[in-house]
Formats: sequence, C-alpha cells, structure tokens
Amino acid sequence: MIEEKEIFNEVHGNISIVCPDDYVGADLAAVAGQAISNKARSICVNPSKIADMWPWLEKVKTKIIARFIVDGAINDNFMSKLSTEINTAFRDGADGAIIFMDVSRLRKFAAEVSSIRDDLFFNKSFGIGLDITKISAFDWENLFGILKLIHADSLCLVFDNDTGNKSDFVGRVFAALNANRNGWNGILNFMFGQNIMRIDQTYRLIQQMMPDVISKTEFFIDTDIA
Repeated sequence: MIEEKEIFNEVHGNISIVCPDDYVGADLAAVAGQAISNKARSICVNPSKIADMWPWLEKVKTKIIARFIVDGAINDNFMSKLSTEINTAFRDGADGAIIFMDVSRLRKFAAEVSSIRDDLFFNKSFGIGLDITKISAFDWENLFGILKLIHADSLCLVFDNDTGNKSDFVGRVFAALNANRNGWNGILNFMFGQNIMRIDQTYRLIQQMMPDVISKTEFFIDTDIA
C-alpha cells in the first residue's frame, strides 16, 4: 500500500495545484492559502479567476498559470479570440499559460500559433496540455518536433481515465521519457488529479531515467490533497 504522506514528503518540491473552475471568493482564498503553505511551484487557474487570485499570490514565488482549452475550429477568428484572452490573463497577473487540446488538433494549432508565439508569450511560459493515453510510442518524436517548432516551454501530460493495467500507464510514460526529443528542450509536467500511485510511478521513472530533470518537473494535483 502506498503511503500518501511519504510520497508527498518526497515529491513536495515538485508539487503544483489545480484550482477548480467553479471556485469563487472564499474558495479561491483557501486554495491560494494551500498553494502558499505548501510552497507550490504553480497554481493552474481558469483565466476568469486570475484577477481575483493575483492579490494573494503577488508577493510569493508560486506562479499563476492560466489554462485554456482548444475544442472548436482552429481558424483566424478562434486564434484572435484566444490571443485576446491570453493577453488579458497576462495583464491580470498570470505568469504563463497551458493550452489543452486533443493531440489530433496539435499540428493545426501549431501552424496557426507559430507566427505569433514569441510576441504573444514574451517573458511568459507557454505550455501545451495533451492526454497521454492518446499518444502512441511512435508519435513522440514528431510531437516533440512540433513542440520545438512553436517554442513550447513545457508539455503537461494529463491522465484522466485510468483503466489500470489496460492503460499501460508505465509503458506510456517510459515511451515519453525514452523518445528522441527531436531537439526540444522543454519540460515534461504531469496532471494526475488525485492519482497518488501514478504520481509515485512517474516520479520514480524520471529519477531512474532522467535524474537531471527531476528538479524541474511539476506534478499538478487537486487542491483537496495538497
């Protein structure tokens, strides 16, 4: 049986927090307090809540990361709206953004964002979020090539549907860590919700395979286990 306290003692310096979309008022203050007391690396927040969150975090090291979801047609209108929303998030106090999408949309998104990436994210971090279960072992090299093209600072791998051994979780993380990165030098981060076992497995794999990067890795967890 995995001891949660022992695991969090070990990975404490790698912990970041996910703030639920429906938090307002006192709930936002409470999660900001959790981030501060746990010395969280980052807190991932709905863009509409950043202006409310910023006053509690402006004087601490915890970074505010805005999360966006690409779920519609990727065209000029969409990119214009997304750019405006990202600029607003940065103006409100965000230190960076993670843009989540299905892996099938990544190439099209990359083609649209590549020309504006450096101006849009000047002095801010730019992350892409993908579901690790949708990425095959043969996809990684091309995927890392796309991340290099758009100068992504990080890739946040999500694992929402754990089907146990059927998900081949360890094999998927191993493939991600073992793949040719195609010149991409960004950081792999992970968003596993409350899945303590998967955090532990991933942390130990990185320690074994890429010990030089473990200090930079972030595990985004739900607030009620911070």
